[in-house]
Amino acid sequence: MARGSAEILHRTLARSILDHLRQQGAEPGTRLAEIGLAEALGTSRAPVRGALGVLARNGLAEAAGNGRGLVLLHLPSPGEDPLDTGADATERLYWQLAADRLEGRIPESIAEAELVRRYDVPRGVLARLMLRILAEGWAERGPAGGWRFLPLIDGPAADAEAYGTRRAIEPASLLAPDFALPAATAARLRREQEGLLAAAAPSPRTIFELNSGFHLALVQASGNRFLADAAARLTRLRRLAGYVVALDMSRLETQVREHLAILGQVEAGDRPRAAALLVRHLETGREARARLLAGAGGRLAQFGAAPAP
Repeated sequence: MARGSAEILHRTLARSILDHLRQQGAEPGTRLAEIGLAEALGTSRAPVRGALGVLARNGLAEAAGNGRGLVLLHLPSPGEDPLDTGADATERLYWQLAADRLEGRIPESIAEAELVRRYDVPRGVLARLMLRILAEGWAERGPAGGWRFLPLIDGPAADAEAYGTRRAIEPASLLAPDFALPAATAARLRREQEGLLAAAAPSPRTIFELNSGFHLALVQASGNRFLADAAARLTRLRRLAGYVVALDMSRLETQVREHLAILGQVEAGDRPRAAALLVRHLETGREARARLLAGAGGRLAQFGAAPAP
């Protein structure tokens, strides 16, 4: 792999490590084990080692006291990207490509050279963008240097199927016999949700990451790895549709307050009440999501034409 491509991959993987650490409720001082991170992210130890080097060079990790390995020094909040070295050059292209994918204007499999021609950008810019999309989970490498875009929730019908799955998984997770939400995770979720209320104009990406992360953390707390895996896969499928829904700021305050109410019941030990609130929360957004997802690509394209958030 060329040096430039390796650096891009390591930086992208470093962002995935930060996302994983947030989901786990990691705190400064947490040991960053190569093998554990490699297993969690589905990769090998070599690229994880490179990604940890990126975190160390950017002041987010430091050598452990015993000189063996690294520990977390600082965990940035979602939406904050201290690893950003030129993302502005790809931000509008990201939203345009996302819109084209939702509208079916890009085929499932496509050569990288065709994407370069389609968007009239340098190959390096496109490579940076595609590695980001690869890390987000809605594309994978195809044969002969091409790319294959993975299935997505791309409209009201697919969203209805996803809702049915979430309706089955998420309340069941709250009622699972081994459910245990660590206090540190609960505190982090509360900080993140309250931060959304305080933010002047959070980006669709930030809203999606924090809100989907809230739901995913509850499922992961179930102690059931199969429920957690299903929820993680569904979160990846929902990403672009989630951005579209997040463009409508009118329900953001209601969503956040519903999340905080659910969290409050979990912390109080009333999980049946929390599950009932969660079902109501999922149901209240169905009609709004269906309306927004009609013409989803157009909404994302319009957002991408504006200055980057």
